[in-house]
Amino acid sequence: MFYLLTNLSEVEPYVGDFFHQFWHRSSPPTPKESDTLLKNGAGNSQPDFISWFKQKGQTDSSMSVELRQVADGFGYRVKSFNGYDVNGYRFHTMGYEQSRPNRRTTNTGVFTPGQDGIDYYGRLLEIYELQFHGSVSLTPVIFKCHWFNPKLTRHTPKVGLVKIRQDSKLPGDDVYIVAQQAIQVYYLSYLCQTDKRFKGWDVVYKISPHGKLHVPSNKDYNNDREFFQEEGLEGSFEIDLTYVIKMEVDNERVVHEAEVGDEVENIHDLELLERLRLGRDSEDNIPPLDTAGYVDDSDDEDYDPAAPDHDDYF
Repeated sequence: MFYLLTNLSEVEPYVGDFFHQFWHRSSPPTPKESDTLLKNGAGNSQPDFISWFKQKGQTDSSMSVELRQVADGFGYRVKSFNGYDVNGYRFHTMGYEQSRPNRRTTNTGVFTPGQDGIDYYGRLLEIYELQFHGSVSLTPVIFKCHWFNPKLTRHTPKVGLVKIRQDSKLPGDDVYIVAQQAIQVYYLSYLCQTDKRFKGWDVVYKISPHGKLHVPSNKDYNNDREFFQEEGLEGSFEIDLTYVIKMEVDNERVVHEAEVGDEVENIHDLELLERLRLGRDSEDNIPPLDTAGYVDDSDDEDYDPAAPDHDDYF
């Protein structure tokens, strides 16, 4: 209960009021003195913070209904889970992962920035869901973690490198955080464990959160909503592909009347074009032309090809 209250932002103003009422020294308390005062009170039958806050919830009319329920405390029976999804991450407890020796992923690394300006790295041990009884349903989830000693953490700010030792432990019993405070990390050991400079050290990698996709339902497929669609863009443009594909591209364009060639009228040309159209363009298959259109180029009607007159050639 103590760790939950001290990690809720809504309770912070009341923590300040508690110190203002029971801390009487001129100098501010050290972290150890603050922890002792909150847990054990100021002595001389003075209440600790949990007792004081519960009484505050019964007498302070300005306190919200939710905080009143929190101040009254939660039930002794809590729910425990092996995994939990929060902040775009999926976390598993160390016990769950150790029960699956052939697993391909690890989801136990936890990082949270402390209110004291120190970054804390650790492993997730347990996941608990608390139940605060009252008119409002309040079921906060908290993580119990094994935190590594931050005094042994090595930082290289120039390259953003963080190294931790998993064989270390944070002194004290402050092991709980609210699930919403957790950021997932992954620890990678150095391959060269024979080198004393790297043995026992792990590099910290922060995991990017994963967004959740909407699960479609029948309502998503059966609806009368109209979707907006652009009909087109005004204007026009031309794409030249000749350089890209290294070949000529036949561009369609309007042919003007001045570019049209002369019409074919010669009967020989017309017959040749007709034979080409019918696929009979072989000279052996060309039938004799109609004599009505034939013109004899010979100058002598008695010309005999077997006895040519050589004077015809000179």
